[in-house]
This record gives sequence, structure tokens and C-alpha cells, in this order.
Amino acid sequence: MSFLCWDPRAGCSARGGSQQKDRKLFVGMLNKQQSEDDVRRLFEAFGNIEECTILRGPDGNSKGCAFVKYSSHAEAQAAINALHGSQTMPGASSSLVVKFADTDKERTMRRMQQMAGQMGMFNPMAIQFGAYGAYAQAVSIDTGPGLLMIL
Repeated sequence: MSFLCWDPRAGCSARGGSQQKDRKLFVGMLNKQQSEDDVRRLFEAFGNIEECTILRGPDGNSKGCAFVKYSSHAEAQAAINALHGSQTMPGASSSLVVKFADTDKERTMRRMQQMAGQMGMFNPMAIQFGAYGAYAQAVSIDTGPGLLMIL
């Protein structure tokens, strides 16, 4: 049996469990004028930064988001706890977004869901199986504040 688990307090998501090895963060709602050095200065208080990359468009201009990779999961979690939603950068439309970056598998799944949704092929509550059209429905279990399991 597989399950889907989401708990923002514990760094648990669609991966189905703990993310102790996650060290890479997605940072959104940055000022588009900020440099990698500016982002490093904002995040260096929480640990050793191995990589810092601002996402840029084909024209070389910042997209207002970045990836920051720490040496450890604990450092990354400390940055999320301290900075997510903590401030609105000048020129940004809402508060700073700091979260664990998606894995390749999560990114692929999200793209597949978006494509299926655009084509009207996916109803998340009923999936048709077999020649007789039997339906399997998602069963959700509320296991406490902020935690949802779908079996």
C-alpha cells in the first residue's frame, strides 16, 4: 500500500516520509535586482551554503527566485523556519517563499498532472480501471493538524 503524506512542520510531503537528506531550497518572491551575493548574505546565517543560483530568463534577467543548497538538512530547515513568509522584498508582490526544492520525481509528477488537467483527462476523486469501468476512490485519513494521508 502506498500513501501520500503532507506535514509542513516536519518537512514531509508527497515523498511519503521524512526528507532528512533534503538540503536544497527553493526561494521565491525575491527582488529581481538581487544578486547571488545578496541571497547568500540573507541565508548564510543558517549554515554553510554550497550553492546559490538565481533563476534567469533567456534575456539574463532574474525571474525573482533562486535555489540555495546547504551542507545539511538541519541548516536548510532552520532557514525555512526563520525566513518563509518573514518579509516582503522590495519590488516583490508577496512575502518571501522558502521551501524544500522539488525532487526530479515530484517535478515530473506535477507536470504530468498539469498536462492531464489541461486535457481534461484526470479526475482526482475517481480513476477508471479495467474493462468493466470499476472505480477506485481515494481514501483520506486526517491524522492530526497539518497531516493528511491518502491511501
